[in-house]
Amino acid sequence: MTRIAVLGAGAMGSAAARLLSRRDDVDLRVLDSDADRAGRVAEACGASATASVVDISSPSLADAFGDVQAVAACIPYRLNIPVMEACLAAGVHYADLGGLFHTTLKQLELHRRFADAGLSAVLGIGSAPGITNVLARAGADRLDPGGARSIDCLNGAIDPSGEFGVPYSAATIIDEFTLPAMVFEGGALREVPAASGGIRHRFPDPIGEQEAFYTLHSEPATLPSRIEGVRDVRWRLALPDVLTQGFRLLVRLGLTDEQPVETTGTPVSPREVLMQALSRLPAPDGPPQDVEAIDVIVTGTRDGRPATFTGTTVFHPTAEGIGAGTFGTALPIGVAARWQAAGRISPGVHPPESAFDAMAFLAELSAEGVEVRTRLDERLEPAG
Repeated sequence: MTRIAVLGAGAMGSAAARLLSRRDDVDLRVLDSDADRAGRVAEACGASATASVVDISSPSLADAFGDVQAVAACIPYRLNIPVMEACLAAGVHYADLGGLFHTTLKQLELHRRFADAGLSAVLGIGSAPGITNVLARAGADRLDPGGARSIDCLNGAIDPSGEFGVPYSAATIIDEFTLPAMVFEGGALREVPAASGGIRHRFPDPIGEQEAFYTLHSEPATLPSRIEGVRDVRWRLALPDVLTQGFRLLVRLGLTDEQPVETTGTPVSPREVLMQALSRLPAPDGPPQDVEAIDVIVTGTRDGRPATFTGTTVFHPTAEGIGAGTFGTALPIGVAARWQAAGRISPGVHPPESAFDAMAFLAELSAEGVEVRTRLDERLEPAG
């Protein structure tokens, strides 16, 4: 029996736990600071799941892991490093949903400590980052050794119901619309304004064409050093237009600012007020209807000739009632935690592109209900 703890019982943690509970070979622990929330998630997961209350900031977090083999951390990225430290202290494997570039770089510095402890850590194993990185590796592996030159990662979504909803952590979305993005071009990283670099990209139906723009993300933090020969790595996000325009308006109005402003009472941070307001948005009525897709385009050479690999994953709502975007993010971290507990990931700290056999991981996602498509287009003339 594989013993896995899901840390965080919010939307992503709840979904990861429910997806893990599909399996008879998983002994599941749900850990959260809210006892009622942890209990509800554990109850929804069935008899194989138990719930515990934890304080992530407490030194006793390591003790709360007990005899679990792997921790799937579905938590705000700013808490990633303290939880990694707790996993080192407890002697358990660790996986998370991403560190928004800068935190990811700091997490990679723990590689030697995890390796020496015989433990693995997989960083950013959601849909993006995560599946994006795995598709990039799959593409590079289809090209000549060192033949990958550029990697473009794009994520798009649509909700035919027209419901307004925050698809993942509101804090992360605000950061993506406000913090400068990082782009790797011409062999060097450079900073660009948040939500700049917009292009029109056609995603698989029913999503169709959307505006995709730069946001701060972890793919450019790791792919350049792990995909041999690559000179360009770009990440772009496409959200439903109502969300994109809504968050851009919030930024222009200054409602994402962290600096407190004077009011008729005490000074308040606009961002804190906004976060409270977003947390109170009602859940959409009825079953989820969203559709989400990832496109990763890797260009380079195969047999010395120009070639382009396109990898696509499409997510739909699940039979459990998990929305497409949540499903696409929560499933990979569960698969990673299971593989870690089974000893299938080498010790050390790894991004997804170096943690797994890419095609084996994609096959596992496909078996769990993800549409996976890959295509290699070659031209006859020599490169250059």
